Amino acid sequence: MTSLLSAHLSNPGQLIVRNQALFELEHLVVVGLPADELAAHLLSGGVGYITALTRVFSAYGHLLSLACPKDRLFLSFAPILAADFVRPVDGVLLFLQKSKPLMDFWLAMVLSFLPESVPIWLVGENDAGIKSWKKRLKRSFGCVKSVDNARHCVLLEASEPLKKPENFTLESWFTTFSVTAGPVNMDIASLPGVFSHGRLDKGTQVLLATLDNVPSGKVLDFGCGAGVISAYISALSGEHDITLVDCDALALASSTRTMSATGSKSFTVLPVDGLSDVTGQFDLIISNPPFHRGVRTHYEVTEQFLARSRQILHPGGELRIVANSFLRYRPIIQTAFGHCDILLTRDGFSVYRGVNR
Repeated sequence: MTSLLSAHLSNPGQLIVRNQALFELEHLVVVGLPADELAAHLLSGGVGYITALTRVFSAYGHLLSLACPKDRLFLSFAPILAADFVRPVDGVLLFLQKSKPLMDFWLAMVLSFLPESVPIWLVGENDAGIKSWKKRLKRSFGCVKSVDNARHCVLLEASEPLKKPENFTLESWFTTFSVTAGPVNMDIASLPGVFSHGRLDKGTQVLLATLDNVPSGKVLDFGCGAGVISAYISALSGEHDITLVDCDALALASSTRTMSATGSKSFTVLPVDGLSDVTGQFDLIISNPPFHRGVRTHYEVTEQFLARSRQILHPGGELRIVANSFLRYRPIIQTAFGHCDILLTRDGFSVYRGVNR
């Protein structure tokens, strides 16, 4: 039984199943549900129905494909739960995320609807920082205790909320910051948990320094984050039809807000799981690609993106990315395009270019 669970559940999921009696409730809310079979296991083991939220598009697609009763699992891919989700709530299970600001954001969301007598459980791995959260939860709850630890994970329980946030809304959690790059001034909006939340990261700054002009045409911004690169391009001369894609619901909401503020009408924001969800051909593919998933370094998605990017470029079209100089992306681009130019190296980052000749 243990080996079977290991094959189908994450380590935190296995810890939840080990304490399943806690979660045999009529209505369990799960925030940050991972892409494993935990929901199916809980529903078959005593939970009446589950309202679940995931921020990750690939997890959303995987969870939809599982053999879960669709009238008992209500799944959302979004930054927050919809205000009208089904109540009452009998318990909330929250999966630890790498970003502390995101966790504070989601905790405020949970507190906004949590009945006083209902507990929340927080589960996470040791290397994600779960051990520090017992102290952090005491800022918001009168009673916090450790329930169990196994599989390098800890399960915490919190109850007796000290204070409910007033008028919790997604809008109030956007941070807007100004960016000046070359001749362009931009206002960027980002939510907690989005890459480089509230500031311009060095990699994107180096990439923007190479974009003194961008020919008119169709642009794909892969891993768009808060939309900094697309906002910059939309401010340049020329006609640019920009498609912004990301796997993260928080990034998509941030990019939509950023691009709307530019006044541009020629942009589309889409969720993707790699390039397989992207259709059409482009004149420019541009990216500051992610190489982390959760707390772990993860290169696979970016390497697949680089290898396949030429297939969706028009003849003469260009791939341009920025990456930490230690990452071995240049050989992948050389294999795909037959060459790879280094346009700029600065502050530990390199800007690479491949042209579909």
